[in-house]
Amino acid sequence: MPANPDQTAPQDSTIDEIKALLAEAENVIAHSGDVASDEIAQLKERLRSALDRSRDTAQKALKMAKERCVQCDEAIHEHPYVAVGVAAGLGIVLGALVCRGRS
Repeated sequence: MPANPDQTAPQDSTIDEIKALLAEAENVIAHSGDVASDEIAQLKERLRSALDRSRDTAQKALKMAKERCVQCDEAIHEHPYVAVGVAAGLGIVLGALVCRGRS
């Protein structure tokens, strides 16, 4: 079953924002010039290191999220009545909590 394009839009938007942030940080590093200060050089190196780690972490998180979505979709298709029961139960619990909070 193909994914609904409306459901992937927020994910794509978040991924695009992270990519833009990383690109902007790399641009700042590249255009900061050759400052003679050792502290600035150390800061630039720490920023490069953090960018590399962030990029790796984002890629791993995206891969894990996609795997979990596939597993969830398979579980729902294999056990549709259980999925409906769980959703109904959560709806009842949340409804009760909301109603109780208003009293």
